[in-house]
Amino acid sequence: MPYKYAWAEKTLGVFLFLVTASVSRLAGQTTQASSTVSSTTIGAEDTITVVALGADEISKPWRVSSTGDLTLPLLGRIHVAGKTTEQLENELTDKLSSYIRNPAVTVYISEFRSGTVTVQGAVEKPGRFQTEGKKTLLGVLMMAGGVKSPGPTLKVTRASRYGAIPLPGARKALVGDTSSIEIPITAALDAGTPAANLIMEPEDVVSVSIVQRLVYILGEVNRGGAVELVTQDSVSIVQVLAAAGGFTKVASPGKTTILRKDSEGRYTPMGSVDLKKIMAGKDEDKLLLAGDIVIVPSSNVKFYLQSALLAAATGGVTTGIFMLARF
Repeated sequence: MPYKYAWAEKTLGVFLFLVTASVSRLAGQTTQASSTVSSTTIGAEDTITVVALGADEISKPWRVSSTGDLTLPLLGRIHVAGKTTEQLENELTDKLSSYIRNPAVTVYISEFRSGTVTVQGAVEKPGRFQTEGKKTLLGVLMMAGGVKSPGPTLKVTRASRYGAIPLPGARKALVGDTSSIEIPITAALDAGTPAANLIMEPEDVVSVSIVQRLVYILGEVNRGGAVELVTQDSVSIVQVLAAAGGFTKVASPGKTTILRKDSEGRYTPMGSVDLKKIMAGKDEDKLLLAGDIVIVPSSNVKFYLQSALLAAATGGVTTGIFMLARF
């Protein structure tokens, strides 16, 4: 054999060896990737891509419905949420075998939407956050920018299909297929507690309670209740009285009392004001702060009833209170 042909044959052999090795290595990587994808669970509102040889009408991306279903040509409606991509591949292969000989099906998730946690309430950036990988309760709170003037607790709600919330005090809902738990905000923000390290599951909802800043008005007004301070730190007594529909015919507005909490949390009178003069523009309006209580007394009620009203105002005033307005 001439030298140039021997060299060409040797070069071709080396080339084929390298190609074969590369194909084998890529096949191994593909198998490993497929194994990883196959272990992925499909969720509601995810987008999955189906590749089915010989079934072009099926071979494209599909959005899973909010109920976890897909409606495919030929095959109809299939519930896919909660199944792995491998399980769906096997199911589609079995169904397509009635129409196609030896069907080959590949399924992968092309857009994750179900793997999100919703954070709402007293946080800087409420919204939905992707939780691919292990994310803790504290972690998703930080993704939401941290808490902002939170109340004493937060609530985690979880779909039952993801199992029970592994913390003491978790309860299954009486209505609906969910469980939930109330967690002290201090525990949720302490990286050393089990609550802060609770692993989030897809579709979890974290609701951080909001501290309501209320000003109360009670007594001889047409609508007793509370005014919530939402966008401002104070409200005038005239605004509160207007929200309460004004005082009644038997009111004694000249002896209106304002109560305010002291540094120890006890209500103390700030003195009397004459609402009638204020309403007539003959006296200066008063600014009320969150927690203040305005009591408009009656002109014909006995003293002990006045005392009872004051006692009621200072004890459990927030129970069953009617919301009058928000400022």
